[in-house]
Amino acid sequence: MLITQLYLPSDNYLNCMSTEDKYFVVILMSVLLLLVPGCSKREQHDVPQPDFEHLVLNSYIKPYKSGDTERWLDIFADDAVGMHNTLPALEGKQALRRFAETVHSTFNIEQLDVTVDSVITEGNWALTRGNFVANFVPEDAGAENWTNPRQGKYILLWERQDDGTWKIILDMGNNNTP
Repeated sequence: MLITQLYLPSDNYLNCMSTEDKYFVVILMSVLLLLVPGCSKREQHDVPQPDFEHLVLNSYIKPYKSGDTERWLDIFADDAVGMHNTLPALEGKQALRRFAETVHSTFNIEQLDVTVDSVITEGNWALTRGNFVANFVPEDAGAENWTNPRQGKYILLWERQDDGTWKIILDMGNNNTP
């Protein structure tokens, strides 16, 4: 379920908000959720936390970079939301699948380097934040004619599932420059 649907009074209110305001509300609500301990029946403080840097690099970046869409989707909850650059929100695994398939059929991923700058955990919630350098070369352009790596930042919001695994429920990222 979208965080904005839980806390905003009406769809009319959402229609009046700018995209930047909507992103701000989602980030604010995500951070607030991390600050509210004890709200989930699944809370298990005695269970060790996973190595989120390892999850980001090996369960998200590695399969995405190699075009292994199904393996990439494994790290997402079924109702995950992706929010990237100027695109509308991608709601659910099917939308994320279409996004990844479009990217991989349109671009060669020449570079996708990621750093994990921060990990915040609270109970069944975790937030990873970092930066990336990406160079996606259009299929119809020669790599020698396209050397335009983009720098950007991202936030991944994670939730511990009933089976103890951690899944991404919100994937947000954008370039630092237009």
